Amino acid sequence: MLKSYLGLQQDALEAMGKERQRLREVAMKEEHRALRLQEVIETMHPGSSSFHPLLWQNKQQMQGQLRHLLTHQLQQCALASQDLAHHEGQLVRQFGRVKGLELLLDKRALAARQRQESGEQRQLDELAALGHRARQGT
Repeated sequence: MLKSYLGLQQDALEAMGKERQRLREVAMKEEHRALRLQEVIETMHPGSSSFHPLLWQNKQQMQGQLRHLLTHQLQQCALASQDLAHHEGQLVRQFGRVKGLELLLDKRALAARQRQESGEQRQLDELAALGHRARQGT
């Protein structure tokens, strides 16, 4: 029964590993988006060779919108990183659960083997004692 439970826990661990990989990719994509937004903001210089009030106003509005997007994107990065960290904590706990079950099953198998070997040794000792008594009796 524990072996089937161990199998289920190993399957869950494998699924969690795949989910961790997906969350890592999401976090990397969010970070990449934030970096790209930062680059766009940095390329928009406030001064230009031909100054026109409407052009300047449009640039200022666009930079404000981009800064707002960057703030939102940085929040998304933080959330993705937080999700990843939380999931990795769950993954570590699941790994511990699987290893604990494996150790328990190994201990039980070793104890069963030792009991069997002890029983076999006891039978061999009894047979040897019977043989010795039979030889002494004749």
